[in-house]
Amino acid sequence: MKTNKYLVTVNNLEIINDLKKVGITTFLFPLKGYTVGFPSTFEISEIKEDNAYLFINRILPSNDIDALKLILNNLPSNIKGIIFDDLGVLQIVKDLKLEKILYLNHFATNYESINLFLEYVDSLVISTDITKDEINAILEHVKKPLVLHSFGFVPVMYSRRTLLSNYNKHFNLESKKYAQLEDKLAHNKFFAYENEYGTVLFNHIPSNSLEISNNNILYYFINTAFLNNEQVLDLFDSVLNNKEINIEHDLGFLNKATIYKLKDVD
Repeated sequence: MKTNKYLVTVNNLEIINDLKKVGITTFLFPLKGYTVGFPSTFEISEIKEDNAYLFINRILPSNDIDALKLILNNLPSNIKGIIFDDLGVLQIVKDLKLEKILYLNHFATNYESINLFLEYVDSLVISTDITKDEINAILEHVKKPLVLHSFGFVPVMYSRRTLLSNYNKHFNLESKKYAQLEDKLAHNKFFAYENEYGTVLFNHIPSNSLEISNNNILYYFINTAFLNNEQVLDLFDSVLNNKEINIEHDLGFLNKATIYKLKDVD
C-alpha cells in the first residue's frame, strides 16, 4: 500500500519527522478548542506541514460556529482539508476550497445514506459499527472514495457534559481527566477522557481494520491518540513491512454483526 494513503492523527509534533522518514506525508491535527477525546490539540499557527487536515469533532453552539467560520476563512495554504461531524460546520465550509470529509461514526452504515451525504462533501469516514462484508459492500457502491478507520481507539460515546468532573465532585474524589471503566455485567472494558468541552468513552484497546483493502478507499485513517511515540513507530514498522502488530488490539465489529434477528414467537 502506498504510504500517502495513510492519514495519521498527530499526537505530538516531535514524531512528525520520524514518520516522514518512513514515507508518511498526510497528517491530521485536532484543532484546539474544537475537539474532544484528544489529549493533544493544536493551534493553526503550530501546523507547518503541507497537505495538513484539521479535525473538528465537537458539537458546536452557534457562537462557536461563528468563531470557527472566521478561522476557516483565514487558513494558510498548507491546510488541505477538514474532517468534521457537526453538520452546522458544513454550512460554513461549503463554499471554501477545502477538502471536506464528514465523520458520522454511528450513522455512516449504508451506501444509500452515504451517497446522499457525498452530494455535499468530498468524502466520509465509514462507521466502525459494521462488519467487513458491510464495509466492502459500501465501498463497491459509493460515488466517491471513502476514509476507513484502520487503527486506533474507537469512540463509543460522546457527551458534552464533564462526566468525570461531575462524578468526582459529587463523591469528593480527586479530579481526573482520565478513568478506566468496566461493565461488569457484560464484561466490557472502556476508558473515559474528558476536557472542558465534554467526555468521550473509548473501547479499552485499539481497533484494527487494516486487513481491508479496496481501491475506493481515499485514506486509511490511523488515530495515534493515547499511543506513545514508540508504539506509533512500531505500528508503522509492522504495517509497512508486513509484520505482526505488537500493540494489543481487536478487530472491532469486522466479524461480529451488531444487528440480530429476533426469534419468532408463537
